[in-house]
Amino acid sequence: MSDSRQRPGCLRWAVMLLIALMLTTGALVWFFLDTIKSGALWLRDLTGHLTHQQITETFRQSVTEIISTNGDTLEVAMMQTDETLTKVDMKTAFNDLLNLGTTVSEIRAPVVYRYHVRLSDPWQVSVDHGVCTVRAPALRPSLPPAIRTEGMEKKSEAGWLRFNAAENLAALEKGLTPTLEKRAGDAAHLHLIRESARKSVAEFVKNWLLKSSAQRAEPIRTISVIFPDEAKNTTPPPATLQVQ
Repeated sequence: MSDSRQRPGCLRWAVMLLIALMLTTGALVWFFLDTIKSGALWLRDLTGHLTHQQITETFRQSVTEIISTNGDTLEVAMMQTDETLTKVDMKTAFNDLLNLGTTVSEIRAPVVYRYHVRLSDPWQVSVDHGVCTVRAPALRPSLPPAIRTEGMEKKSEAGWLRFNAAENLAALEKGLTPTLEKRAGDAAHLHLIRESARKSVAEFVKNWLLKSSAQRAEPIRTISVIFPDEAKNTTPPPATLQVQ
């Protein structure tokens, strides 16, 4: 009788032990799989970080090599436009009661403007999910601008009591180059060449990426270029160039 009473108890303990063993095994398997998943995510993030770092450092090294062999400037845009400069000289007497005449001189000429970025200025190149963002140096005019003298037109007319048409024109011509240098760097001229310059910088980076081993780590689909005066823009940069 005692043996028949003990058997159900032993069986119950055996079942409980089996269940505990199964739960423990399941917990260990879940922990092992979770550890593998976490490790894979960590490796993926680490690889991406190393890719970004590698691209940035390799780009800086390549630019340094370019500076040492081909100079410090990368020409990115060229524009030809007709410029008009005018100098007005008016003379009066008796507290402006008597107008002695006005001399007006004018020079019109085709002018070629060229723009560049300095390779030695700070560059930032980063890659995220196939998008390469390039924070390029500031656009700079290459000075002095080229004046196409063969297309230059000059005229100067003196007022009825003025005899300084030649002198006024000479003064205007003397200040021609400094005036054009100021115009080359103003916001209006920079706006006209900005998109051409953006594409040139993107092509420069693209050619480097295609030759660089860093490109193999993370395929790049598009390149976006941002200049320093656009850094405060909150909208995402447009895709300047499609790589693939």
